[in-house]
Amino acid sequence: MKLKTSINLFFILLLLLNFQIQTHAQNRAAVFPRLEPDPKAIEYYRLGRQAGGYTWQQLAEISLWASGDTAASNLGRITAAAESLKNSPELPASGRERAAFVLTFLHRNILRSYSIYQTRVDTVFTNGRFNCVSSAVLYMILCKSLGIEASGVITKDHAFVTVHIGAENIDVETTNAYGFEPGNRTEFHDQFGRLTGFAYVPAQNYRDRKTISQIELVSLILNNRVADHERQNRFAQAVPVAIDRAALIFGESLTYDAAADEAPSLFNNPKKDLMDRLFNYGTMLLRAGREEEGLLWAQAASSRYPDNLRWQEFIYTAVNNHIARLIRENKITDTRIFLENNKNNLSQENYNHLDSLLTDTEVFRSRTHPERSPGRVP
Repeated sequence: MKLKTSINLFFILLLLLNFQIQTHAQNRAAVFPRLEPDPKAIEYYRLGRQAGGYTWQQLAEISLWASGDTAASNLGRITAAAESLKNSPELPASGRERAAFVLTFLHRNILRSYSIYQTRVDTVFTNGRFNCVSSAVLYMILCKSLGIEASGVITKDHAFVTVHIGAENIDVETTNAYGFEPGNRTEFHDQFGRLTGFAYVPAQNYRDRKTISQIELVSLILNNRVADHERQNRFAQAVPVAIDRAALIFGESLTYDAAADEAPSLFNNPKKDLMDRLFNYGTMLLRAGREEEGLLWAQAASSRYPDNLRWQEFIYTAVNNHIARLIRENKITDTRIFLENNKNNLSQENYNHLDSLLTDTEVFRSRTHPERSPGRVP
């Protein structure tokens, strides 16, 4: 009876231990950034595949989602602005003059002050602060509400809009009230560079600018949010935003193929940007001395976003760094166990290299510190 009770207790303890291990592993996994796209990103991607593309109302909704806004009131604000614009007694009749009036309307009623990092559309309605992206997106939406089509334009570090009126393509620098067809307008150039720190890139300088689609322009909101997170060392928060941006442009097909990628462009491939964010977060873990978490991160992220070469480099660095840490702590036996546990994660070449280094260390320690050799009682 006592034996049976002891066996039962043993199995109960074993089950509890297994539960604690699983719970710990789940808790560790839970702290990692989200790796699946927001379903909204997929939904919005599919909307764009439909005939006719996006409506202005859909672009308004997507721009608020990209801004991280969840309040329905801000969509109402954009709708109200579009209605106010449409019903304005000052609204001209011709398309060209209407496109110019939209910019005037924006600066008169919504845009208040330029702020280089204020990329969110919802915040524009809260305090009137804007940057090139948030103002360009709002301008594009309001133009589309009047039936005027517009595309985004990006330069090295700036964004604006081109409106399409018949056969005309007219640049609009939305950060400036005088930015409609800026060309040689003195009042525009006197204010624009001083206000934003950017220079207007005319259409003939096609190598220094690139036309992008409406949804690509909206995606720059997400891109800027990623940059803001990383600028403030919030690498974990940057990952899901980068995933959502890639999904907005490519849907569920997010695997990045470096060999098939085009030459570097002003509009960076969102899939590549996504991969860079995954590795930036992993690098943050390694720099913090959290190599084992880094390896768990590589296991989780690489299965969803494969890139064998870069992940192998990352795994090698993580294992190498942790081995170096254990050696400094004179935990040679633990070091060997750790390397063997990660053998299947390493390429044969990388494993052989680390095994050789560790073997040399073991031999050196056995000769200089025989009392520390494995199997010897100190």
